[in-house]
Amino acid sequence: MRWSRQLSVVGCVVAMAAGAAHAEPEKFKLDDVARAALGSLGDVARHKVKRWQTEALFATPTNDVIVEYQDEVGNDKAPDRKETRERRGARKHGLRQRLGSDAEDIDDYESLPMSFKRMRSHRAMAALLNDPDVKAVYPNEAHKALGAQALPLIGQPYAAGAGFQGEGTTVAVLDSGLDYSRAAFGSCTAPGKPSTCRVVAAQDIAFPDFLRDRGSYHGTNVAGIIAAVAPKTKLIGLDVFTGDSAMSADLVKAVNWVITNKAKYNIVAMNLSLGASTTSATDCASSWATTPFANARAAGIIPVVASGNSAIKTGISVPACTPGAVSVGAVYDTAGGSLSTSTCSDTGVTADQVTCFSNSAANLDLLAPGAGITAAGITMTGTSQASPHVAGAIAVLKGSNAAPNDTVDQTLSRLKSTGKPVTDTKNGVVIPRIDLWQAMQTLGQPAP
Repeated sequence: MRWSRQLSVVGCVVAMAAGAAHAEPEKFKLDDVARAALGSLGDVARHKVKRWQTEALFATPTNDVIVEYQDEVGNDKAPDRKETRERRGARKHGLRQRLGSDAEDIDDYESLPMSFKRMRSHRAMAALLNDPDVKAVYPNEAHKALGAQALPLIGQPYAAGAGFQGEGTTVAVLDSGLDYSRAAFGSCTAPGKPSTCRVVAAQDIAFPDFLRDRGSYHGTNVAGIIAAVAPKTKLIGLDVFTGDSAMSADLVKAVNWVITNKAKYNIVAMNLSLGASTTSATDCASSWATTPFANARAAGIIPVVASGNSAIKTGISVPACTPGAVSVGAVYDTAGGSLSTSTCSDTGVTADQVTCFSNSAANLDLLAPGAGITAAGITMTGTSQASPHVAGAIAVLKGSNAAPNDTVDQTLSRLKSTGKPVTDTKNGVVIPRIDLWQAMQTLGQPAP
C-alpha cells in the first residue's frame, strides 16, 4: 500500500455529519390544495412512503417518484416468468389509465415491478398512494460516490496462482463510468474490442455525457480493483451519475438492466460504491433498493454495496443497509503511518484496523482493504475501494472452475464463515474481513 502521511480522500470519502444522517427534515409549508390531498390518504396509503417523506411529496405540485407495484415474486405461489411479466404489465397499464393525464411515465423497469413517474398534481399523488396496486412510493434521492497492493491481505495471490481467477463470470460496476482504454482492462478500443478487452459493455444509464468516465475516474478505479482480484472476470461499466450524484431512479434502471442482461453475460455480482446521506443500524426495508436487490438475488446476482465514509459507528448508509445488499466496510492493509480526512483521523495504524471513516454497525456484513488502493493507474481511499474487493472475490468463487452452481447464500457463506474476525474498536462490533484463499479451501483447495 502506498499512501502519504496525510492522505487526501477527495472523491471517495464524503463528509457527512453523524447527527444529520438520522435527522428528519423540517416541516414543509403546504397550501390548502396540498393539505386537502394529504388528508385524503387512507391509513394504508400513509404507510407506502417513509413517514417524514410524506409531506415532501405534497410540497410541490410536480414530483418525480419511483412506484413499486404489488407483486407475486418471492411468494411460493408465484406464477411463471411469462405470467409474471403479463401481470406486471397489466398492473402498470391499469394504474396509468386510472391516473390519467396528471401522471407521466418517465421510465419503466421491465424486469422489476417498478416504474418511474412524474406526478403533475396533488390529486394524482393522492390517487397514486391510495391505489391498491401500489405497494410503495420512493422519492428520487441523490447518492454520492463513496470513495492491488491489498491483494496479499485477502489471500488472492494464492487463489490466482492456483488458477482461480473468475473465469466465465462478469461483474457490473454501477458508478461514474469505466475508462476501458486503460491497460488494466486490455487497452480496449471499444467494449469487447480487441478480443483481449475485458470490458464487454459500457452504457450511460443516467445523463448521456458520452464520456468513458468523469474527471474523478472513480468508477475506473473501482472496476480496476475487481479486475485485479478476479483477473479473468469480465466487466460492465454502467454510468449512473449525473454530475456528482446518482439518483434513485437511475440506480433502479441500472439494476433492471443488470437483471435483464444477466444470462447474456453471466453477471454474478454488481458493485455499488455509493450511498445516500441516511444511515441505519438495522435492515432498512423501506429503501427503494429492497425490491430491486431481492429480484437481483433471485436471478443469481449479488449486490455489493459500500457502507459509507461518514465515520458513523452506529449505522451504515442507504442502500448498504438494504435487505439483500452485501455491505462492506474498510480496513488498512499495512501498518504504520497516519490518515486524515474531513471527518476523522487515524495515527499509528495497523493492518486489519477498521478505518476511522468507515461506517459500521452490527448490520455490516464484511470488511476489505480500502485505504490508498491503487488500481487502473489511480489511487483512491474509501469504502468505495473495499466493496469491489468483495465483488471480485465473488467472481472468483463463482468461476467456471470453482463453484459456479453455488446459490447466492452458499457463495456468501463461504466468504463470511472463513473471514478473519476484526473488531471495530470504535463500537466493539466484530465483522469478518474477507480471506479469499480461506474461502477457496471450502472447495477442497489445500492450504497455502
